[in-house]
Amino acid sequence: MGIYNDIYRSRYWLTATATLVVLAGAALMAILPAPPAQAAEWKGEDTTKDGIRCLVSPASPMESPAASDLQELWQIGGDTDDEDEFFGVISQIQTDQSGNIYLLDSQLNQVKVFDPDGGFVRDIGREGEGPGEFRGPTSMFFTRDGNVAVLQLAPGKIVLLTPEGEPAGEHPLPVREDGGMIILVGGNYRGGNFVLAGAANAFSEGRFDQERYLASVAPDGKETARYHSETRTIDFASPVLDDKVWDTFDRRWTIGTDGRVYACTSYDDYRIQIWKPDGTPDRIIERAYDHQKRTAEEKKIVEDLMGLFANQIPNATVKISDYNKDIETIFVREDGSLWVLTSDGTRSLPDGVIGVFDVFDPEGRFSKQITLKGEGDPLTDGYYFVEDRVYIVTDLLQAAISLQSGGQSFQIGDEEAEPMSVICYQLEGSL
Repeated sequence: MGIYNDIYRSRYWLTATATLVVLAGAALMAILPAPPAQAAEWKGEDTTKDGIRCLVSPASPMESPAASDLQELWQIGGDTDDEDEFFGVISQIQTDQSGNIYLLDSQLNQVKVFDPDGGFVRDIGREGEGPGEFRGPTSMFFTRDGNVAVLQLAPGKIVLLTPEGEPAGEHPLPVREDGGMIILVGGNYRGGNFVLAGAANAFSEGRFDQERYLASVAPDGKETARYHSETRTIDFASPVLDDKVWDTFDRRWTIGTDGRVYACTSYDDYRIQIWKPDGTPDRIIERAYDHQKRTAEEKKIVEDLMGLFANQIPNATVKISDYNKDIETIFVREDGSLWVLTSDGTRSLPDGVIGVFDVFDPEGRFSKQITLKGEGDPLTDGYYFVEDRVYIVTDLLQAAISLQSGGQSFQIGDEEAEPMSVICYQLEGSL
């Protein structure tokens, strides 16, 4: 198989490429307090295109800007001798009904559990192939019955654990018609809808194809709805890695409290597609937005990062966009409003600001911009929003690159990364 085997063995590098590039934005996965009711008049357009409702907002929101101060509650990890607070790469944070915090560590292949005050409780899961074991996990969430579901990248499987760490079996996965392996990029359960972001690789003479998709999965593992899919191809006669092709919807999707699925399927546009749980298109949300040009430094970082993987393909080149993608990530909170972190909202921030977010009401109208104040960098740290708390994982991008680059040297910025820590903030102020 030659080159095909080399690519296949290299930690599924095509999947990792998109994951690492997207980690340059924040990882926002949950809930924030509710803003007040809308009072201003919306001046956008509410039309129908190709049978789908499309709401296009102007560049300015309906309401005046708002801000929220973040109060630090506790911090764990960093420069400590406590083995319970040593982290590799934290790729997901969730909390249970009692407020305990679950940290998925993709490098250590375990879930660390802490109480609401940051005190260590237990480890659950471990590396391996037996019951309750996994390797290279990408995501984690709580199932309908309260078990912890850990998604393994490849070969894809969903390992179930009780909150105490006892093995609880595996969740069935869809079976491919060709009998091939499923790669799990991510997944979540919300509003009665279990959605997977998956991938499937196919090799043929002189080319590589990878299909990426968002799909709803039933308890028996059968796919019940396909929301989006796209195929990315590399021709080995003239291989090119284009960041606009490999950095699209994979980490820029979420589920609403009603089970609807939201995704950014275009690199270039401020455009969010929404589907009903059964896969029927619901609406499209857009707003007027000026594309932000990349600085030379930003372009060099992405080029070097893509080059780590291009080096594994003979004669491969990389193609880097002159512009940042408009939307870094999205999430939907409990009241149905949509929060969007843009390229503008992550860059050139004043000291003490961790990000500026566009907020859309449940209809999809641009209502306000909210500034969160605290210590953090959305381009290098990981952000996880759960109820009225914000968890910041420091230097997540550098840690993820070190894990996936197979020992190749790659440094973000001039300063050496500090040991990873988790900072818990309390949200305050009127939103």
